[in-house]
Amino acid sequence: MHASNFYIYLSLMFTALVAYLFFRYLYWGIKARLIYWRKAEPNSLIRLLADAKEDNVTLPFFTIFIPARDEADVIANTIEHLAALNYPGDRYELVVITDEKELKNKFNPAIPTTQDIVEEKIAEFTGAAGKPTIKHVMVPYDFDGRLSGRCSGKEVASTKARALNFGIRYVNQETAVCSYFDAESRPEKNILLYIAYRYLATGGRQKLWQGPVFQVRNFYQLGPLNKVIALYQALAHDWYLPILMQDLPFLGGTNLHVERNLLLKIGGYDHTALSEDLELGVRAYLETGEWPEYLPMVSTEQTPAKYKGYYRQRLRWGSGHLQVFDKLKSSTRYPKQASLPLLKTLFWKGHAQWYLYQTLLIVPLSFLTLTVQGGMEPAALPTEIRTAFSLLLPLYYSFTFYLFFRYRKYIDFSLAPLGILKYMAVIQLAIFPIAGFFIALPFTSALLLRAVHRQPLAWVKTPRTQELKSKAPSS
Repeated sequence: MHASNFYIYLSLMFTALVAYLFFRYLYWGIKARLIYWRKAEPNSLIRLLADAKEDNVTLPFFTIFIPARDEADVIANTIEHLAALNYPGDRYELVVITDEKELKNKFNPAIPTTQDIVEEKIAEFTGAAGKPTIKHVMVPYDFDGRLSGRCSGKEVASTKARALNFGIRYVNQETAVCSYFDAESRPEKNILLYIAYRYLATGGRQKLWQGPVFQVRNFYQLGPLNKVIALYQALAHDWYLPILMQDLPFLGGTNLHVERNLLLKIGGYDHTALSEDLELGVRAYLETGEWPEYLPMVSTEQTPAKYKGYYRQRLRWGSGHLQVFDKLKSSTRYPKQASLPLLKTLFWKGHAQWYLYQTLLIVPLSFLTLTVQGGMEPAALPTEIRTAFSLLLPLYYSFTFYLFFRYRKYIDFSLAPLGILKYMAVIQLAIFPIAGFFIALPFTSALLLRAVHRQPLAWVKTPRTQELKSKAPSS
């Protein structure tokens, strides 16, 4: 086959495949909106309080865990927000988990630590009417990380799972559901009401919920690449996550809600896992048959401001996915009829999908290189292909700007620059074709590093951006 004909056929296949994947995503969006996002209205949730009181039914007690190692920049606002959720203050509590190592490594006494700020907030909220109890627990430097672990006398590496396993021993004995949010989370105000509604409606049979996380709040503090990444991550949690959770007991590390007894039954988190959340979901299903329900209540968070931070975060996530796959593949404790379908899903939603998307993003860059070098003449392409390109390219571009419009209500505009710079930040979204390559890069890197036995072995903390101080909401 002549080289030019090969490129023509390749461009035809590429155009058809990209169009198919794009319109499939639109279909998922419609399906997610019709099936999963038909959540109870706020007035219906508020009536839950009245109905429970009238029927003498006790609302479930929630313990909200907030792991906060080196989180002095964001933890105050998070406590303010979570202490103002639309749920009776005597039916939930906040447990903020800090790390003793932060105090051991403190160099400047004038700079407040996470512990300092948490204690200030506890003093501020103590005795406040209608507010939940706030507890501060600090993980010892030598805690071994297990649910019923001990202090070994030797320093142990800090991980999120280790902190969460330490924190659960401090929960209120009434606790029915453990909720997990990251140190910069801002969930919807009715989130606990909705989970209580589902918990009571199912008679306690539903024990796991995973909600979407829109990491767009610090949009105006992000570099151009990460702006695009943040919007498409929000889209994935909005449209794709509910579809994914039909086939995989996927759990994320935030906006996650687990019945306390279930958590204790399966032994808590695996403190050695890079992706402790996905590992928890897979193990909960294999050991108890429990499957998470998609929670149509949003929590906003940050995306790492620089691409290096994003890359390290997603590299850990991708490596954690592969770690769960390898652990399950080598395990002999679960029956094959349960583990094999999960292995297939983990492969197709991980390995195969990451290679496919990376390849699709390399193809247009190859076309551009060939065109510049004279190896491919656009005019030689059939009219139908050139027409398809001319129609799809503006569609893809406009879709990216649509995402900014769609998720703008979750963006903190108080961080936006003044004047024309505010609009220049949005114009940066035109970098989309290049950004697509970099979105998938950490995940394919995880595959390549695993193949040469150089994958990450240590848990890596996600960097934060500073936020404006918020005032305590009135009760």
